[in-house]
Parts: sequence; structure tokens; C-alpha cells
Amino acid sequence: MAGSSPGHRDDIIRERADRGYGEDQEQGDHKSRGDHTRKNSIPDTNNAPLSDPQPQPQQSRPSFVKGIVIKLGLDAPTVIAMLKGALAPVIGLAIYQSDAVAKEFSTFGYLVGIVAVLSLSALPRGKYVQTLILNLLFLGIGAAVALLILWSALQARLHTQTVPDDPRSRPVYNSSQAAVSAVWLFANIWVVNTLRAKFPSLNIPSIVYAIVTNILCTFSTQITSNAALESIVKRLLTAMLTGFAVATATCLLILPVSSRAVSAAQLNGLIKLLQGAIKQEKAYLQSLEREDMFAVPADICAATHLSDSETSVDNASIEKEMGKKKKVQPQPKSTAEAKAIKETMFNLRLLTSKIAVDLPFAKRDIAWAKLSAKDLSTVLELCRGIMIPVHGIGTVIDIFQRLAEKRGWMTSEETPLEILAEKNEDKRVWNEVMKQLHEPFEKLSIAIDEGLSHAGMLLEILPRDLIRPGDPGFIDVLRAKIKCFHGMRSTILRAWAKEKGILINDLSLDEMNDISFPQTDTRHHHDQGQLYVLLYIETLMEAAGEGVLRFAQFADSKVIDGTMAHKRLIVPKPKVLRKWITSVFSEEDKHQENDADLFDTGMAVIYMGDSFALKRDPEHLPPTNHWQRAGNALRTISKFFSSEESAFGFRCACATLTIGIIAFLEQTHVFFQEQRLVWAMVIIAIGMTQTSGQSIFGFLCRVLGTLVAVVMTLITWYIVDEKVPGIFVFLYLFQAFTIYFLLKYPQLIPAIVLCLVTQVLIVGYELQVLKIGIQASESTGQPFYPIYLLAPYRLAIVAAGCLVAFFWTIFPSPVTERTWLRRDLAVTLYLLANYFSAINETLKSKLNGTGGDRNVKGTPAHQLAKHRTKLFSKLMLLLPSLKQHADFQRWEPTVGGKFPRELYEDIIQRASRINSYLTLLSYTIGGWGKGTRGMTITDLLDASTVDPKSNSDPMFEGANSHAWRDALSVLLGDISPTQHSIISTLTLLSNALQSGHSIPPHLNVPRPFELTRHLESICATIGAANDDAHGLLDARNMAQAGYAEFAVLQVCSTLVCDDLEGLVASVSKLVGVVDFSFCVTTSGAGTSRSGSAGNDSEGQGKGKVD
Repeated sequence: MAGSSPGHRDDIIRERADRGYGEDQEQGDHKSRGDHTRKNSIPDTNNAPLSDPQPQPQQSRPSFVKGIVIKLGLDAPTVIAMLKGALAPVIGLAIYQSDAVAKEFSTFGYLVGIVAVLSLSALPRGKYVQTLILNLLFLGIGAAVALLILWSALQARLHTQTVPDDPRSRPVYNSSQAAVSAVWLFANIWVVNTLRAKFPSLNIPSIVYAIVTNILCTFSTQITSNAALESIVKRLLTAMLTGFAVATATCLLILPVSSRAVSAAQLNGLIKLLQGAIKQEKAYLQSLEREDMFAVPADICAATHLSDSETSVDNASIEKEMGKKKKVQPQPKSTAEAKAIKETMFNLRLLTSKIAVDLPFAKRDIAWAKLSAKDLSTVLELCRGIMIPVHGIGTVIDIFQRLAEKRGWMTSEETPLEILAEKNEDKRVWNEVMKQLHEPFEKLSIAIDEGLSHAGMLLEILPRDLIRPGDPGFIDVLRAKIKCFHGMRSTILRAWAKEKGILINDLSLDEMNDISFPQTDTRHHHDQGQLYVLLYIETLMEAAGEGVLRFAQFADSKVIDGTMAHKRLIVPKPKVLRKWITSVFSEEDKHQENDADLFDTGMAVIYMGDSFALKRDPEHLPPTNHWQRAGNALRTISKFFSSEESAFGFRCACATLTIGIIAFLEQTHVFFQEQRLVWAMVIIAIGMTQTSGQSIFGFLCRVLGTLVAVVMTLITWYIVDEKVPGIFVFLYLFQAFTIYFLLKYPQLIPAIVLCLVTQVLIVGYELQVLKIGIQASESTGQPFYPIYLLAPYRLAIVAAGCLVAFFWTIFPSPVTERTWLRRDLAVTLYLLANYFSAINETLKSKLNGTGGDRNVKGTPAHQLAKHRTKLFSKLMLLLPSLKQHADFQRWEPTVGGKFPRELYEDIIQRASRINSYLTLLSYTIGGWGKGTRGMTITDLLDASTVDPKSNSDPMFEGANSHAWRDALSVLLGDISPTQHSIISTLTLLSNALQSGHSIPPHLNVPRPFELTRHLESICATIGAANDDAHGLLDARNMAQAGYAEFAVLQVCSTLVCDDLEGLVASVSKLVGVVDFSFCVTTSGAGTSRSGSAGNDSEGQGKGKVD
């Protein structure tokens, strides 16, 4: 919204995001379960069930009314928000019916209701207080500046007029007074909108400031004395302060909603989503017991990603060609299980990003609660520790699809029989393996579901129910269940080995001495890849269980130490408040200077690199003396005026003066006042956007919203025969009705807010006339209009303001959504390069033993953990914005060639997948050498603080052996060039998208790490040094945790490199490839050129040809 920051939009729709997800997910769970029933018994190794058997009651079909309520999403939080949000503006207009209030505010009474609407009293307490403070600050500054403007304009009038003013008639026009006011107005609008574009948190305060300056500056031509200007500023300031007071009382006293309550509701929804996701993944994996997993079409390749694109560019082009030839049978539809996973994972990532945004407000909220701010952060980190492996399990859909594509298993009528036989054999093996995985994952999913319920109940995130989770001692049952799954992993591996013929009879895995993989044929690599995928699935399943166990243990610890016993006053620490104040006026991407002394604690010094420092100036070296530093300070002024934010502020100022100039010309200033054109300027302040896509969409929506408001106001006024009490009742109902759309359709917020404001503006003015009379209402020079004329006039004024705002958004040159999409994609790729670099440095520090304890501030491990978390959070926030830009660009008219929408969606999809795989990669690296039990509570990406006693289980001896550490240390050195190539490629693609320059020719696209080949080459040496009977990657070691972690590393790295190759192809199609090649032909023409950069279709190169 132009008048509401994204943070406010997230808060306004919190009930839908937090409650709706959970409710929708519960309905999806019943569908995904199908005929699978929950088993209430556990293996023989345990003596107590996880939950008591309970009969499933027959669910009755809801009544018609209840069904409508459910379909509309009218749950309790939504209804409360509707009623609460509509209350403030109605109260603001109702108090004007008092004689004392009407006498005080005079003709500014309607401003009370308008300000109450813009205050957004339905916001949570923390965000409302922050917005209120900024609103009051900007209102005070605006009133002071407006007083200065009116006084200076009055002085210009007094020094240039030749005849004294007659107090009995309209003031005579004075050009000097009008010119001074116009210049002041232009400068103010420019500066405040520049700040608005630079700091998103100043969005609504900037609108409040613009309202004050627009009203007072355009009224300045009628002021002839100091008493008059002081009176009008006082009345305007008092009216707006009263509006804020009414909204504040409504927010804080009437059904108050704390930021902690919002975070708790979001965590509630997150837990329900995780429970639903694990059930849906269970249903999908169980469906693979009978279905062809390699026939899954490409439309669910991004089942766990943010792009809504149903097919990639390559697949779409292939399908188009194949469709023309009609040689390929149509691909089957996506399975219901895969579609459910796709939707759930999208909601999971979206809700996680919202929690990350809202949690800081909950941490600095003053509350009477139980959990501290640190506890809230720990809960979020623990939930992320569950979300990452659960999300990773869903990527198995993408893995099967890629295997089918790479091995040519996208079958058609002409597919050779050998290919069909090979595919069917792999399908048969996977069907059998999934059957073996059925029972363990069934029981593990029950443990995960009830473990999440246990933790949620103890932490009072979920309501306590009459079931087993939440009772003392449940944690022991949960631990035994997860340990049982780990013990059954070897059974699944044995089943796979029997299917492959490398295990005979009942031999153990270590007894396969005479049986090994053939090392020379292709089948060996296929079998090894199959084993890696199986271990990948098993490892992530166990990791999800371990994450739930840690979450439950944390909840138990809070009960044991008495935290959950009683509430206490939670007051934010001074450090938190200091960060809050600085964050309001800081840019989105904070910079940090490189300071090696900061990390010097007697350990290895870490250098964070230029990507974490201030951007360098290629035309200036860093200043070395006071004179150069003063010059740099002077240069910031030119940087300010040349920035994109300043350009947006200039556009807003031009748009405002396009209408405002009418108020400062002698022939039109009376017309401006009579027709109330100042509200067209206010609409510009509310509706001006930085991109043309939002402007076109916003223009249509705002006009439609105003039209709806006009209809509502006419109904409100005439349906009760102009009786004031009835008018307030219907105004309240229509306001509540409009707020429903504000909650449910956040993409329409600009139009909906304008609809609310228009209702209050029209009805408020007419109520004002009824109270103080027509003569007093016309004292400001505005003639009285009955509502049937006023409402259409308001519609025309709003349409004019929206049209002017639209014009200045695209003139003189539009800043398109497509440009922003390209820039955001460049930023995303750059952040991915930084993310991968941080992961790589983390692995190096852990293998070399130089990282230290990440819980000790100042250590390299601590700094790397902070940067990884920061980069991960940025990516989680940036990726959804790419989809928003992609949606808005559809509203932009295409002039010239067609916009390559498919290519951009393919890049978004691949960037999202790379982010997912890098997150899994960092998760695995964080727990190196300790299995899934090595993940710490406070940081999923670092396991250096885990108690070594926790790894005394002999099952983890392989993971902790020196052989794996030595092998991976050598392996890291072998693959370093590939790692550097990945970072360089991502950075190069980012720069190409940012600048639009062609990428260099013969770019070496990083291939998969080929970790297996490198590790096999060094296993013999390390194995001989440790007197091992066989290499580390021998099938007999498949049950070791180190082998499983290596498999996850191999699978993730392969997927990253595959998507990186696709990124290079897509970006090269957008920006071209530098090519100076030419070829000489001997038939006729002589010389012809080929292979061009950016003009491949014409086959002409950019190089010079003699």
C-alpha cells in the first residue's frame, strides 16, 4: 500500500495468516490421510503408548450458515478486528456532536475521524505504539513547519500589499504570499516523500505530515493576520491529536492485542503447519509404494518453493515442441499429495518470514507474561530447526523428477524397451524401499506430531487438550520413539541392499566382505545415487525428529525451572530499545565496518570480506584526513539529491503542485477552495507509488473503491431518513464490512483504505453541517453541497488525484515493476553467493578447529553464525517480494517486444531452490561429525557446543571417527576451486542482471562437486593409514552417520549445481553472451558472422569483421 508499510499489512492480516493457515491445514490433513489410520501402538521396545486409542467420531456436515462463515473466514479474531477497527472513526465523528467539541474544532471536525482511520487502531500494541510515536513526531514537526510557512507567507503579503485588507470581505489575492507558500509546499513534499521512500517505517507519518502541509499551505492565501494563522494551526493540530487519542484509546483499552499475542498465534499456526506438512509428506511417500515416482510432471518440481510457475522454461519449450510433433503422451496430473505439499511448504515459508518480522516487536513489548524475549528467540530457532529438515523431505519430489529427466525416463511411444526396463526396475526397487519405510515413518510422524503438541502445550502456544502430550514424562517416550526410528534405519538399508543383490540371506551390513559394487559400469553410479537419495530421506526424517525432541526438551526445561509457573512483568532491556530506535531510521541493509581487532580473542582472526562492508567508491579512495572527510560529508548532499528516493520525492512534489498550483493562481484560487481540491492532493500523498505496475493497478482499484464508498455513504444517509443515530449505526456497519476486505485481501489495501476515508469524509462533512449550520460551514469559503452532490464531487476529485499520481509515476520515464524485479533478482543472487561463502567458511573453520564456540561473542563461529542467520532472514523476506513484483508487472502495458515472463519466473524458481538446498547444506555442515544429534538448540548451523557425552552411543562412532574428519579435510581442499567457481558464477550473474551487461563467453559452469569421485580417490590412503579393511564409501559403511551426512552433502551440492547451470542459461538468454566470433564461407557472400550477444536471433556478432 502506498499509505501503509508492508509491516503494517502483515499485522492487519495476522488473524488470517495465523489462524487461517492452521484451520486450512487441518482440513488438508484429513484429505491427505486418505484411508491411512493412525497407529496408536508403538514398537515392542517401548512399554507405553504415545497416545491413548480414541475412536474417531463421525463428523457431521456443517449447517449452511456455519459453512458460509467458515468459507468467509469469519473466525473470532477476524470479527473482533472488524468491529474494533470500525469503532475509532465512528467515535471520532460522534464526539463532534458535543457543543464544546464542535465549538473547538469548527470546520475541522471531520479530520478527527479521518486521522482515526489512518491510525490503524487494529494494529497490535507494539506496532501501534511505534507508529503513534512517529505520527506524533511528524505531526508536531509538520505543525511547526506549517506555522513557519504561514508566517513567512504572511510577511511577504504584508511587505507587498498596497491596500489594507477589509475584514468584512474575502481577502484580496496576493501573489507574493501565494508564491512563498507554493515554494515551501514543493520543498516539504519533496523532502518528506524522499524520507518515506528511504525509510519504510515513515510511510504513514509522512502521509500525516503531507495532510498538514497540504491543507495549511493551500489555505495560506486567505490568512491576513498572525492571530488567524495561529488559530487555524491550533484547530488543525488539536483535531488531529484528538483523532490519534481516540485511536489510541481504542487500540489499548478495547480488546487490546499485544505483539506477543500475535507472535503466539503465528507460532501456533507454524506448529500446525509443521504437523500438517509431516502428515502430507508421509502420505506422499506412502503413495510411492504403488505409483511411478518418475512420472511426476514438472509442474510440481517447485513443490517446496515460492514460484507459482507450473513449469520451467525448458520444460515448457520441450512440451511445446513435443506437442507439435504429437509423439509424446500427455503427462499425468500432479498427485493430490504433491499438490498439498506444494501449498503447505509455500505457506510454511511465508509464515516463517512473517514471524521473523514480527518477533522483534514481541521482544520489545512490555507485557505481563511468562516467556522472556530470549525465550521467544529460542522458540523460533527451534522451530526453524524442525522446518528445515521437514522442508528438505519435500524436495524428494524434485529429486525424482531430475533423475527421470537426466536418465531419459520421460517416456513416449518411441522410448526404447531398454530404457523402459531400466526405469521399471528402479521404480520397483523404490516401491519396495518405500514399503519398508512405511511403518518407521508412520511411527515417527506420530512422534513428531505429538512432540510438537507437547512442546506447544507446555509453552502455552497451543491449548492444552486431554491427550497424552503435555504430561510429565512424555519426553522419555518421545526420545525412545526417535531412537527406535534410528535403530530401524539399518533394516531399511538392508532391504535396499537385498533388492540390489549385494546382501545375501541374513548377513549384517558389516559382513558383506565378498560383495561390493562394481566400480566400472554405469549401474554402479546409479545404485550409489539411489543409496544417497535413500540416506538423504532417512537423515532428514531423523533430523526432524531430533528437532522436535529438542523443542520438547526446551519446553520441559521451562516448566522445570518455573518459568511457566506464573507470569511476571517483562520489560525490554535498554539494548533492545536502543536497537529499536536506531532501526527506525536505518536503511534495510545495515552496513558494518571491518574491524579485525573485534575478533581478536587469542584465536584465529576471521576476515568477513568486502561483501559485509560499505560499498566502495570506484572514483575515490577512503579519506585519510579531516579535509577529505569534510569533502565526503559535502558529497552526501549530492548523493541525496541524485538518489532514487529523491527522484521519487521530486515526482511526488510535481504531482502535488500539478493540482496545488490552482490554489496559488489569482484566477483559480477561489475555485480551488470551493471545490475542495485539497483532497485530491491528499489522495496523491496516499496513492503515489514508485513503480508503474503498482500505479496502474492502484489507479483502477482506488477509483473503484471510491465508487463503492459513494454508494455506501448514500445508503448510510438516506436509509435512516437522515437521522443522526441511525447514520452512526450504518456508518459503523459499513466500516466494519469494509475492514473485512482489508483483512482478507491485503493486495487491495490502498483502495480499501481510500474507501474508508471517503466514507468518513463525506458523512463527517454532512454531520458537521447538521451540527454547526450551513453558514458556519461556508465561513472557510467552501459552499455547502448536499450529500447527493458532494459524493459524486468527491469521486471526481479522487479520480483526478489518482490520475495525476499515475501520470507522474510514468512521466518523464517510468520506473517499472520489471526493472525492480530484475534488480531484486540481482540482489537475491548476490545474497546467495554470500550465503554459500559463509557456509564454506563455516565448514573450513570446523574442520580446521579455528571456529571456537559460537555462543561466545567475538569468536569466528559466533560472527559467522550471525551473518548466516542475517543472510538467511534477508533471503526469506526477499524471495516473496519477487513474486509480488512478478504479479504487479502484469498490469504494465508492454511497449515493444514481449516481456520474457517465463525466463524471469524460471530464475525466481531456481533461486528459491538454491536457497532451499543451501539451507539444507548448512544444516548438515552444522552437525558434522555428530549425526543429527549434534545440532545445537541455539544454532542449527553450528554444533560446537554440544556435550560430547551425548555422542557416546556406538551408533555414532563412524561419524566421529578421525577417518571421516581427515577425509573431509582433504576433500575440502580438492573441491575448493569448484566452490570458488560457484561463488564467482552467482556474483557474475548478479552483476549481469543488475547492469544488463552480457556475460563473458565460455563461462565454465560449475559441475557437481563429484564428491564421491574425490573421496574414493583419497579413501585408499586414509584407509590404509587407519588400517581399515575397506574404504569409507564402501556399502558396508552405509549405516554410519558420517556416510549419511556425506550423502546429504552430495545430493544438495548436485542439486545446487544443476540449478546453477539452469540459471546461467536463463540469464544468458536475458542479457546475452559477449561474442566476437565470425566464420568465413566460400559460397557467394564471403564472410558471415554468427553468435551474437543479445541478438542471437539474427545471428550477428558484435565483433568487428574485416
